[in-house]
Amino acid sequence: MSAENTQNSYWFSEQWLKRIDKCVEESTGLPNALYTDPKFLELENEKLLPSNWVLAGFAHQVPNAGDVMPITVAGKPLILLHDNNSEILVFHNACPHRGAKLVNSPCSKAKALVCPNHFWTYGLEGKIQARPHFFGGDQHDIHKPGKGPQGLKPVRSAVWHDLVFINLDGKAGTFEQYIKPMADRLRDYDLASLQHAGVLEWELNCNWKLVHENFIEPYHVFAVHPGLLEFGPMDMRRASEHEAHCFFNDYQFPNPDSNRGDGLPHFPNPSKTMENQVLWFHLFPTLSLEIFPNQMAVWELTPISPEKTLERIHVYLIGDTATADEFSEDRQKIFDTWHGLNEEDVGVIERMQQGRHSPGFDGGTLSPFWDSAIQHYARLILNMFKSSDNK
Repeated sequence: MSAENTQNSYWFSEQWLKRIDKCVEESTGLPNALYTDPKFLELENEKLLPSNWVLAGFAHQVPNAGDVMPITVAGKPLILLHDNNSEILVFHNACPHRGAKLVNSPCSKAKALVCPNHFWTYGLEGKIQARPHFFGGDQHDIHKPGKGPQGLKPVRSAVWHDLVFINLDGKAGTFEQYIKPMADRLRDYDLASLQHAGVLEWELNCNWKLVHENFIEPYHVFAVHPGLLEFGPMDMRRASEHEAHCFFNDYQFPNPDSNRGDGLPHFPNPSKTMENQVLWFHLFPTLSLEIFPNQMAVWELTPISPEKTLERIHVYLIGDTATADEFSEDRQKIFDTWHGLNEEDVGVIERMQQGRHSPGFDGGTLSPFWDSAIQHYARLILNMFKSSDNK
């Protein structure tokens, strides 16, 4: 490690941990620099995201055997693929020989992955199949092993319905432990009935964390979302709760809304509560998800820089609702509604990002009623930085 890097590491561990700790203890949010400074995004990509289960992609992106798609998570190039055993696998997108990137664009019906540099060939399960001229001219290594890496480096992964999660450093707890707080609260929902119906996309001028923070904070609804306020008034809303890495909330809406696709099929065998209930969850650090009686929305965020984020909202509907022509008008209403709601959020979130450059703000003053989830989110960030500093 260079002297400069050593100094930066010391500066972070000795100065910034104390500063973040002070903010959390004084019931404020995170300091401005965690939303603006490239050093912190680098630290998140190297420590925070790799040490947790994070959303990496979707099974519908590789629906058939031989489907292969390059993805990027925490700045790392990866391969998402569907193998011949009907499993979704994730590998590092680098040839073990000289490190060339194997996959540049999605493809289908692939029988193998071939490195363009020296034609080293890997099966869809990641095993080496051929290394041309490995032992010299015309001395090919096809069946017998040679020295060095023998296959692609796998990434620990798990599929939950259509969502693909990974743990880059392989050291997080089990995926079952990670998903359990949310899965338990959704046990009455037949999530297997959902199909991906489409996706909305934005490029936001903000830090990725602000999007998740805005998602778990219901306080802004009365000021930002007039339509949503009518659908679910503030006196029917409550502050978000949290349990370890899981944030959650719900409310009952008094009247159906045609813009929410009320005429579309609902989850099978719903309870009376489910018929008028909205639930949302955030599983730290990257999954935000919302459930209505007839749909689910999943947020996928990709940091481009400390102050720019690619946001995608994936919409899921029940069964044939996702594709059938007879439901096209109702589907469009749902997408229009999600688009309008998010457009209302975009302006506010980008203003919060701009405010992170003000010396008059550095963490804020949190509401004791509404913002305990924001403080807990900050505490989880702090704990991750403390943990990485001790490794």
